[in-house]
Parts: sequence; C-alpha cells; structure tokens
Amino acid sequence: MPELKFMHTDVGYNKTPIVTDVSFEINKGEIAALIGPNGAGKSTILKTASGMLKPISGEVYIQDKEMSAYSLKELYGILSVMMTDRVKTGYMTCYDVVRVGRYQYTGLFGGLSDADRSVIRECMELIGVWEYKDRDFNKLSDGQKQRVLLSRSIVSEPDILILDEPASFLDMGRKIEFFDALITLVKKKKMAVLISMHEAELIKKVADRVICISADGKVGALGDPGDLITPGYMEELFGIPNGKYEEYFG
Repeated sequence: MPELKFMHTDVGYNKTPIVTDVSFEINKGEIAALIGPNGAGKSTILKTASGMLKPISGEVYIQDKEMSAYSLKELYGILSVMMTDRVKTGYMTCYDVVRVGRYQYTGLFGGLSDADRSVIRECMELIGVWEYKDRDFNKLSDGQKQRVLLSRSIVSEPDILILDEPASFLDMGRKIEFFDALITLVKKKKMAVLISMHEAELIKKVADRVICISADGKVGALGDPGDLITPGYMEELFGIPNGKYEEYFG
C-alpha cells in the first residue's frame, strides 16, 4: 500500500489548474523528487499533498484513505511539511525550535513528557544537531538551520515528509551534508518523502524516483533518476539549448 498516491489529479488555485492529470505514488522508505522549471507547479503539488490545497479534480490518497476523509489532526499526525519560507524564531534555542514540532502530542499547556523529550533528542541526534540544542537558532549558519528545521519536521514521527526545496539556501557542501542526513533519516524511519529539488547533480544520489513537471503544467516523465537525469531530457525539460547541459555539474 502506497503512503501517498495521486490519481489523475488536477492541482491549482481557485479552480484554475496549474498542473493537470498528476498520477504517482510513493512507498515507505522512498524519496520521490519533483523537478521542473520555475513556475511549473511543483510547490502547488506539494501544497496539495500536504492538505494546504484541495485538489481541483481527481484523488489524493494518504495510506488507505482519500485525503478528504481525514481530520486535520489525523492528517498532521501522519505527515509533516517543511516549506522554503524563512522561519522567524525570535530568541528561541535550537531545542525550542525543534520541540514546537512535538506540541500536537503534548497536554493542554504544552508540557513535554519524558517520552516527548526522548523523541526530541533522538531526532536531533539522528540529524546531527543535538550539539546545538542550547544555541540561539538565529546564530547558526544556513546549513545548520536547515538541519534543525529538518529535525523539527520529523519530531512528530510522521509517515510522510514533504519538503519544498529544503537546500535552496545552502552552498554545495551544506547541500551534501543536508541530503546525507535526509537519506539516513529515510533509511532508519522508513518514511515516504516527496521533495522538490533544483539540484540535478544530486538527484541521482538522493532520489529513488523522479517526477518531471514541464513548463506547460504536465507530468512530462516519471521514473528512475538514472534514466531521466540525462543531457537530452534535461535540455528538453528546462528549455536549454542543445549542448549546454553539462551532466557532471548539473
């Protein structure tokens, strides 16, 4: 049974489709990467997958039920979302930032149990940010911040993780560091991950499958990264003149 499944789904805003006839599924322990030109509709698909937008037509299934059959509380007990927006945290420590992701399990006044604290520490250790727990979040590097936010997104112990260009603020070294942490996480927790990415040079190392969204709002291709991340297809998908896409550098 797939964790997340789109079936002939049109997605968009105010009943106006941005991407049409979207069909794919993601299983436990898999990373599926959305790629395509800016404005093609990748974030719209992610917002639909996370319940922020309702599909215009077609169906979205979460595990064994259509998404609309879940209450918001049920839905956000199953999936977690990390969008590209910069997070404003005031003077919170990294531990405080991560613990926010655990509040749906806490009592009326947001108190943490020993079990909650144990999960928070496990998630921060898994992503390699426990050493930052007492540091001011705003004083971290961008790469460190992204890893702390990844910890926050998994502290609710979701089955499905949705990430919108999570490495967009990072240099190449920090991108590799972030994706190494993500791969470790997926292997250990057996999550299903839907992620939008621009880093074509890393997709082959990160993703199990690729969903290519073309500029005209169609699913251009879906399959193995090794088959699709090629000079010929990347030039077609992104409208790059022949001979200008360098596979080694992405």
